[in-house]
Amino acid sequence: MSRGARVTTEPGDSPVTAIPDDYAPVGAGAWFDLAEGHDAGKKLFFWDVVLTAGGLVPTAETSVAVPDLPVVLFVHGNPECSYAYRNVVRALRERAVSGDLSPPVRLVAVDHVGFGLSDRATHEAVPMDHAGNLDEFVTALDLRDVTLVVHDWGGPTGVGALLEAPDRVTGLVVCNSTVFPMPFVGPTFDDYPIDWLPWADFPRVTPDHFWPAVASYAVFRRPAGAYRVLADLLRYLVRVEGLGRVPDHERAARRVYYQQFDDTWNTRASKRLVRQTRYWGHGNTFEDSELGTRNTTPFYRRINGRLPGAWGPAGREVDVELVFGGWDPLAKVPVLDQWAGALPQAEGHMTVLEGVSYFVEEERPGRVARAVVDAGGF
Repeated sequence: MSRGARVTTEPGDSPVTAIPDDYAPVGAGAWFDLAEGHDAGKKLFFWDVVLTAGGLVPTAETSVAVPDLPVVLFVHGNPECSYAYRNVVRALRERAVSGDLSPPVRLVAVDHVGFGLSDRATHEAVPMDHAGNLDEFVTALDLRDVTLVVHDWGGPTGVGALLEAPDRVTGLVVCNSTVFPMPFVGPTFDDYPIDWLPWADFPRVTPDHFWPAVASYAVFRRPAGAYRVLADLLRYLVRVEGLGRVPDHERAARRVYYQQFDDTWNTRASKRLVRQTRYWGHGNTFEDSELGTRNTTPFYRRINGRLPGAWGPAGREVDVELVFGGWDPLAKVPVLDQWAGALPQAEGHMTVLEGVSYFVEEERPGRVARAVVDAGGF
């Protein structure tokens, strides 16, 4: 599909107003009109560029034969948006300029509904919802030769979407994510980062009013003991909510991550995802006040049933790179073994960065960029 009837430059109703100049490459941002599923009628924000030796060129303006280009598709998690990959893109651009990457390569990133510059949520969306939207987007733009880059809930979202047309994918980069049932061995989201106040319970004890601050804090927290984490969070809440002062470190990003939850349903949807960490990969049933009873179990069973045959040695045997921050239950050996069991070609291509937080693309963007180059063969 060309940037035609379902692509517009007319913004949706995102609550984000403090939009950084580098939120998207200049001239590359647009909105995609969803036509299917629970979010039909809503707009997905995305940006679409061609990485050349000279820099980033909006795909709509390039003279390169775009259908022939390999694609890197960035899929974010919670409580982030596509802006989380800004430094990875910068690192890829530096590689292209220095000759460590062979351009041209097409780069595409999307904001899920309820995040970033996409439309506001109207229900407690979970990965199976975002996967349906992403599948519609990828199909409409006819993205092929895709290196899929996923983080956090972007894992089941991106993998779940692209497994609907598995031949589109040639590479996979996984950052602190899983699509498998979380092993109940070692740390889990029931005791991380604080054993008596696990991440899965934060939505229960955090009033909606404070969720934007909690979210913008969580992305930039660094490895620390349980009481240090809690004390730092309380200080952050006082500074942001009480004094109205955003910390200097990544100020623009913190404002984006904060403002995207300046909306009731965006906050509820984000909180739902945190509550779902307790059932990651296993699936569960929950009640949505707008949609009624929802069951996520079939979604995960479908992914686990299809993944090995589609992208393992019996299928396309896509190139796989895993880059995990070590301060995270998902970085434990049993989870890595699940990835290697489903995709044996991942053996020898799994990196755990000790002393690095869950949001590895924020803390080690250069390492993630290297994984993208390796998985994509650029």
